[in-house]
Amino acid sequence: MATIYVSHAYGGKTENLERARKITHDLQVNDLENCYICPLLAFSYLGYNEVGYEEEMALCEDLLVLCDKLIVASDLSDGVEREIDLAEKCDMEIEYLEDTE
Repeated sequence: MATIYVSHAYGGKTENLERARKITHDLQVNDLENCYICPLLAFSYLGYNEVGYEEEMALCEDLLVLCDKLIVASDLSDGVEREIDLAEKCDMEIEYLEDTE
């Protein structure tokens, strides 16, 4: 079983959170052999920018390095690009979802 990190732009937008929730849900129910984790959902108890952008990104990066694969499920944002950069440094497999609209 692999742990797969689902990266999605947020920017404090409710629609991004809901889209990330749907994508992660659909990935998980269609692949019970792996475990999907999305930081937007995992840290949803925090308000947007409640502890500061750098601190929130550090939490996301701490979670990402525990994973086996990164799925990019949205257009690129600064945060998503940072996650891609870290995944590349860790020689992690990266997959881009085709439909990010």
